[in-house]
Amino acid sequence: MRFLHLRRRGPEPLRIPPLDEEAAGWIRTHRRPFHDCSVGSLVPAAFERYVRLLHPARGVSGAPVRWDAVAAWSGRTIHAAAQWELLERPVGIADSAPPFNESPATGGLPPEPLAAVVEVLTAHTSTLDRCVIGVWEGYGWLDRADPTWDGELALDQRTFLIREGPIEDASRIGWAWPNGGFAQQPRALIWPADRAWFVAGDVDLDCTYVGGTATLATALIAHPDLEAWPVEPGDDVSIGSDRINAS
Repeated sequence: MRFLHLRRRGPEPLRIPPLDEEAAGWIRTHRRPFHDCSVGSLVPAAFERYVRLLHPARGVSGAPVRWDAVAAWSGRTIHAAAQWELLERPVGIADSAPPFNESPATGGLPPEPLAAVVEVLTAHTSTLDRCVIGVWEGYGWLDRADPTWDGELALDQRTFLIREGPIEDASRIGWAWPNGGFAQQPRALIWPADRAWFVAGDVDLDCTYVGGTATLATALIAHPDLEAWPVEPGDDVSIGSDRINAS
């Protein structure tokens, strides 16, 4: 996906207190400039290892579809910097219908991979009950007047509404349908109070990045319900990063 910033127009939103500098200053210190379009523009460059998590596409039945399955169909190459917009284009004329019906979601981890990631993350922090969860401020479903927001985090070109609580809260952000039911919505940032790891997505990206220990990275890459690749802080996250499938 392209890595863009669109400034919203309209009335000044309700003011939410900024997140305490003690909790947020380290992110600004270690985060690379947004215009670098790198992994470090999302995840602070302060960790031992980094992982890219690919958001699944959707089949006709709504079931998750892995990118490597799409690459096998399109004749493209799956790799750490693969970009969906290139991967989904068949080489020549495809001899069968595509295995996906919907492209991967942007903004944050969908429910299935989020559950798998949380399962792994829980074993790699001592502060499961004290995590910070950030949601990009620009979503229309957000209610800035909701008193449960604990603060606002303004970073280079992106601002997030913040909630603090147990890691399980990462799957509880969303909105309720008038007739019942719950629609889980993407959260862009998650990190624990002990700063053992950091999860970051972006409204324009169909993948999520995680920084943490080598042990955590290995566990994420090995998880059968995740499609994950090792990356580095300086790696490009824009569509231009996929030189292999560009032709």
